[in-house]
Amino acid sequence: MAWLDNYLFAPMVLLFLTGSALALLRPGPRSIPILVAQYISVSWLSFTSLPAAGVYAKLITGFLVCVILYLGVRLIDDDPLQRDDQRLSANLSFRVIALLLVTVASVSVASSDLFAQFEISTEAKVGASFLIASSLLNLGLGIEQLRSGIGLLTLISGGELIYSFIEPSLALIALLAMVHLGIVLVISYIISIRTRFGISENHNP
Repeated sequence: MAWLDNYLFAPMVLLFLTGSALALLRPGPRSIPILVAQYISVSWLSFTSLPAAGVYAKLITGFLVCVILYLGVRLIDDDPLQRDDQRLSANLSFRVIALLLVTVASVSVASSDLFAQFEISTEAKVGASFLIASSLLNLGLGIEQLRSGIGLLTLISGGELIYSFIEPSLALIALLAMVHLGIVLVISYIISIRTRFGISENHNP
């Protein structure tokens, strides 16, 4: 599937779209398809550094993570604490400005000499830098469990995308897959318990 290398701009653009959507939308079941698209984009960009088995392993891990997360958050729409028609996060104008700053910063970091000693494609550098920056933005803008969990998953995805060019090891892929699954199991359990028993939380969505 070498033809995928000719269209690396597509997953890079998709990472910008998914990262922005996760920051601007209120977290909920609608976030799961966006996270699926993000995992597909990361796996696509990994084709330039990993063997096919490693890429498929990352892709399967991403789908498992999204399925587990969906099972944990599917009750949120029925939660009276979450039930409203608002789809966008609060302080939308501030988030848009922050996203623009994050985008400029991530492109600047990718264009610098930080990764000059490694053979990393430009698309992967830009996409990974934006993933890391947008995940930190997500973690900083809210304390809600689902937003924090997605932020952690995005942070790890960005880091492993860069590190896959430095150390394309199947053992490392397996270790990171366990980290992804461990995070999503804990987050899903916490969210399902809070939703089932109606435990409120103070958060800035």
